[in-house]
Parts: sequence; structure tokens; C-alpha cells
Amino acid sequence: METTTATAADTIFRTLNTIGKKFKSKKYSDNLLKELDAELQKVSGYMGVTHREAVIFSVIFWLNCKEGSGNDVSDISRFLQCDLMDVLSYQQEVEQLLQRKILKKERNRSNLGMKMMKFYYSVSTLIIDAILKNDVMPVVTVEPIDIYQFVEAVSDYIDKRNCEDLSTSELFDMVEVLEDENQYLPMLGVVKKAGLDIEDRTLWYEICDDLIKTGKTGIDCTMTDIYNRVYRRMLKSRELIEKKNKLFDLELIELEESGFISDAVIKVTDKGRELFLGEDTALFLKKGKENKLITPDKIVEKVLYFDVNLDRQVNFIRQSLNEDKFINLQNRLESKGLPKGLSVIFYGGPGTGKTESVYQLARHSGRSIMHVDISQSKSMWFGESEKKIKEIFTNYKSLCKSESMKPILLFNEADAIFGKRKDNNASNVAQTENAIQNIILEEMEKLDGILIATTNLNQNLDAAFERRFLFKVKFEKPTTEAKQKIWQSKLEWLSEQDASTLATDYSFSGGEIDNIVRKVIMEEVLNGERPGFKEIIGFCDSEKFTDHAGNKRLGF
Repeated sequence: METTTATAADTIFRTLNTIGKKFKSKKYSDNLLKELDAELQKVSGYMGVTHREAVIFSVIFWLNCKEGSGNDVSDISRFLQCDLMDVLSYQQEVEQLLQRKILKKERNRSNLGMKMMKFYYSVSTLIIDAILKNDVMPVVTVEPIDIYQFVEAVSDYIDKRNCEDLSTSELFDMVEVLEDENQYLPMLGVVKKAGLDIEDRTLWYEICDDLIKTGKTGIDCTMTDIYNRVYRRMLKSRELIEKKNKLFDLELIELEESGFISDAVIKVTDKGRELFLGEDTALFLKKGKENKLITPDKIVEKVLYFDVNLDRQVNFIRQSLNEDKFINLQNRLESKGLPKGLSVIFYGGPGTGKTESVYQLARHSGRSIMHVDISQSKSMWFGESEKKIKEIFTNYKSLCKSESMKPILLFNEADAIFGKRKDNNASNVAQTENAIQNIILEEMEKLDGILIATTNLNQNLDAAFERRFLFKVKFEKPTTEAKQKIWQSKLEWLSEQDASTLATDYSFSGGEIDNIVRKVIMEEVLNGERPGFKEIIGFCDSEKFTDHAGNKRLGF
């Protein structure tokens, strides 16, 4: 005797078989549907679907069981002995069954225009097994993919098109199916709403995948992968080279200039990264900037010797950077409606400890340093410099979000871009440099972090920057007392008298003393013995290109 569950399930199987046989023996018509109304109601109730969904499911189920594999609309039309349009009228029902994962579809390489005609349809194996085993209707769930898996899947389709001789239109159809299956991904809705067609959406997905893998997209090779026709390939390449593509209008991509089409490269803009990466943008930027981000554990501790006044100023900044005090300071400034960023400039002669002081402040406070390479911010391409400066501050803001403590944004040798503004009528270069300065000034006004600049040429700085720096700290050559301490800390075996002599007789900066110390170490390593005091004197005498007054040994 069968159980109630088994009987119910078996009834559904028999019902589906009955429906299939009647469809096969009689021509599809409204009268036939009325005749099968009771059976279709059973299927509808069992599966939790509409009456029309039950109709198309029953037909596809019966064909799957009898013939195996998937069936397209032409197969269904022949089976039902009806016009193709009768089957196409079930497109909405098929889409609903596909969304619930009751049906599956597979590309059939048809070039016909209507979407429903381009696929083979089959019933989920899980559903068939449940019906055959007399189980209740299962809920078919598929693990959702994330945006990274999505763009990787599109990239795989593109590779497949190039390797398996698929047409470009077939590629676009496959991407559209993938979009339909993953409508929950926010970026997909955004690019569709922005008016990107399937060609540009496919290109955008490939660019996003390249961003993760290599950081850039080569136009020539990408067009070859996507387009099977040379004409379309060249037309699209020209569109991108001339920046006439809508992805440029939406500010999602930018062109990396090149003399040849074969070398032309596309990069994702900050706006594009935000769209694609969302909350992961800061983490991605941090990963991409690891070679420029100096973490505090990588900074070697050094003792710096300053005069009393300079030591007091540096120590005040050091205390301000302690996290608890820094947070409290920002909160207080914000409550008073004042800018809450901390901008500092260290100025003075070379080798006086400006840059090393920034490193030690970072080490002491546990903060990383985002070191700006000034030379790379000045591009040979007109207009690129402004983009690079904006990108510096955008990346810094992202790092402020991803780091546990706000890092220090370090502009070393800042006079290279903080210099006095020029007459805009002078040249395009002058206009570009002025535009760069305007960007920096604006960013300093709304800074929510820590910016420290260093310069040897403070007299070259534009007056507009003076107000923006909260602290202006002058680094001068160390006093005789400080120099003696530096000599003894670097060459601990020096006698107090010898250290005092060197400090008194030579007007060296800390950096110049470091040069002498390196020569002493090299001499010791190469010759196997420590150089004597007279040899050290010789190193000191040869440190300068010429013996200027105040820079050579005195008293001889």
C-alpha cells in the first residue's frame, strides 16, 4: 500500500504524463486546455505556479523525459501542432519559471531576433528527481555570485567567443542572459539605467575584470576578442581612441595616451571604481598602492637631535598625532566650525632632518605614510597632471577610510608643485601648474586628515599656501651641542673631545654627518680596520664641493 505522500507525488507524475499524451495526440487549442483544466490545476497547486506556467512546464517536462536534453520553441511548436506564435506567447511564463530555477536554458546559437527563440529549455534535474521519487516540490536555490564572479564570467564568455568561433551577437546574447540571471547586482541596474547598450555594457564588464587582474585594458586586443568582424572592430576602436564612447561621457573610463592604436590603453576612473567596487574601493586602492604606502613597522627608529625650540615644536606635533588626542582635536575643531585637517610644512636647508622627522612622527603615532612622488604628478600630457593630483587626494581619502588610523599624506620637496603662481597668459604649462595649485588649495581647505609638506626652498612657495598650513616649522642646521650628540650617537666609539672638535669645526647638517659616517663604515668594511680621527677629518674636508666660509675646518 502506498503512503499518502507517495500517492500524491505519483499522482503528479501520472498527471504530467497524461497531459503530455493528450497534447501529443490532439492539436493545441483552447478546447484542449479546458479539457485538461483539472490536471493543470493539480500541477499548478503542486508547484505553486500559475495555470499558464503549468501548461508550458508540463510540455517541457514531458519532452525532457521522452526525448532528453533541452528543447527549443520550434520543438515545442511541432509537438503541440500549433503555430510558433502560440508558443512565443508563453515567453513571460518561461521567464518566471527560469527565475525560480524550475527551468534551465542553454544557448542554441540561433540568429533569430526574438529572445525566447535563442535557447534550449529543460527542467531542473532537482525538480525531475523530486517528482520521480515522490517527494514534495523542492525549492531550487542557486548560490548567488558576486560582482567579481560576474565580470569574470563575462570575460570567460569573451575568451570563448574568440576561441570557439562564436559570433559577436551570440556573445552579447550570452551576456544578456547572465545579466537576467543576476539582476540583484546593483551595478547592472545602474549601467542599464545610464543608457549603455549591450555592446558597451559587455565592454565595461571586461574593463572591470581587467581592473582586478591587470589594472588596464588594451583596446586592440579587447576589440579582437569581442568582435569577429574586422569592420566593427576598427569602428569601435576608433570610437574609443577618439573618446566618443558613452563610457567616457559617464566618466567611467579614461584613455592612457599612446602613439599607436595597438598600444592604446583604457583605465577605470575614480568614479568607475566606485561604481564597480563599491565598499571595496578603499581596500582595492590600498592594495594597489602598497608599494607607496609606508607602514610604521617598516620605519627604523632614529633619535633626532634638535635645538630646544625646534624640539618643542616637533614634540607638539608628535603629541597632536597620538590617536586619542587627534580624534578629540578634530571633534573640537568641527564643533567650532573650523577646518579639522592638520596641515604642516617643514622647511629649511637640505639634510636638516625634515623628511626623517615625518617618518619618526609616523612611527611614533603608529600611522602609515602615503608618500607622493612629485615627479610622477607632472605628466607630459596636457591635462593629465590635474587628474593625477585629484587622484592623489581621492586615494588618500579612501586610505583614510580603510586604515585603522588616518595616514600621513607626505609631499616631499613640495616647492616643485607648491611654487609661486604664474601669469595664466604665459603658456599652457603655466595654466596647468596654476590649475594644479588651485586643486591642492581646495583640497587643503576640506582636508580631513594629516598633510605634511617638506621643502628646501620655502621662499619659492606661493603666498596662498602659507595660510593653509597650520604649523610652519623651520629646520636649521643643528647647533654645536646637537652636532656633538649626533656624532656620538653615530660613532659611539668617538671620544667626547673628538666629537666636540668635529661639531665645532664643521658646520654640517645631520644629513652631511650621515655621509661621513657611511664613509667611515665603508673604510672599516673594505680595509678591515676602523679609520683614525685624522682620516675622519679628511672625509669631512672633502664633503663639500668647495670650501665655503663656515663650512670648512677652522683653526688650521
